[in-house]
Amino acid sequence: MKNNNRLLYLLIFILFVWCLILSSQNNARRQEISQSVVNQYEVDGFSTDLTAVVDEVRAGVVSISADNNLLSGFVYKQEGDSVYILSAYHGVANVNSITVRFGSSYSVPGELIGHDIYLDLAVIRVNTPYIIEPLKTGDSIMLKRGEFLIAMGTPSSLDFQGSVELCMVSASGIQIENSILVEDERYNYFLSVIEVGNLLPSGYSGSPLINMNGDVVGMITMSTQGTSTLALTINEMKMAADQLMDGQQIERKILGMKGTFLKDMYNYERTNLNIGIEVIDGFYVERIRENGLAYQAGIRTGDVITKINGEDIIDLNSYLREIYSDSAELNIEYIRNSQTEMVSLVND
Repeated sequence: MKNNNRLLYLLIFILFVWCLILSSQNNARRQEISQSVVNQYEVDGFSTDLTAVVDEVRAGVVSISADNNLLSGFVYKQEGDSVYILSAYHGVANVNSITVRFGSSYSVPGELIGHDIYLDLAVIRVNTPYIIEPLKTGDSIMLKRGEFLIAMGTPSSLDFQGSVELCMVSASGIQIENSILVEDERYNYFLSVIEVGNLLPSGYSGSPLINMNGDVVGMITMSTQGTSTLALTINEMKMAADQLMDGQQIERKILGMKGTFLKDMYNYERTNLNIGIEVIDGFYVERIRENGLAYQAGIRTGDVITKINGEDIIDLNSYLREIYSDSAELNIEYIRNSQTEMVSLVND
C-alpha cells in the first residue's frame, strides 16, 4: 500500500512539474506574439503611413527664393510647359526676382501672375519641359479636430528643403478678424482658417498642409500669438487661384460677417439661440462689421442666412461659391425672430 502511495505522489509531482513547464512555454509564446504585433505595428502602421504620404507629395513641394525672402509653395496645376505654383503673397510682393527650386538641384525663374491680398495668396508660373505632378487637393470642411496633417517646406535655408512637420488640427473652419493695409487704407475683414498646434518657422509660409490621404487641405500663411500656426483653406484658395490663372480679378464680396454654420452646432446651442427646429441649414451671424456690405444691407447679429441668390447655404463651400460668383448683386434670404426676410446688396 505504501508503495502505491509513493507512486501516486510521484505521478502528481511529475504532473505538477510538467504543468509548470507548459505554463512557462505558453507565457514565452504569448510574449513573442505580443512583441511581434508591436513590431509589426511599428513597421507597417503609423510610421509607414506617414513616410508613404511624404514620398508621394515631395516632388510637388518647392522652395521659393524672392530677393532675400525664402518661402515654400506647391504645384497646383500644369498646362503644357506652364507649371502653376501656389504660395504666400507676402513673401513675393514687390520683389525683383523669383526663383523656384524643385528637388535639390533644379531651379527655374518664376513669374508672379496673380495674387489675392486678402487671402495672402500668390500664383506663380514657371516654364519647364518636364512633367511635374500637381498635388491632389482635398476638402478642408472635412477636417476634424485632432486629425494629423503634414506640413512640408523649407524652414530656414535651402539646405533644409523638403523638411517635414507633423501637425495636429487644433481647430478647423474658424474665422479670425484679419487686417491689411492697401494703398494707405486699412481693411478689416473675417477670414476662415485652419489652426494647427505647431508654431512653424517663417520659411514654412506657403507650405501645403497635407492629410493622410496625400491631399492638400490648406496652406500655411501666418502664426498667432506665438503659440500656433494658421493656414488658408484649400476650398477658398482654389476658387481664388482658378480666377487668377484665368487672368480675372477676384470678385469676392467682403460681407464683413463672422458666424457658424448650423450643421456645426450642437442641438443645445441652437435651442439656446432660439433657432427653430424647422431651420435645418444656414449661417448664424455672430459678429458683423458696421462698415461691411452685410450690415449696410440690414443684416444684424443673430440673423440666420439660409439662401444667397436662391442657393441653400449649408457649409463653407456653398457660402464661398456665392461670395466668389460673378454676380454683381447678392440676394440674401435670412431668418430673424422666426420671420423670413430678404435683402439685396451690391458690391460697389
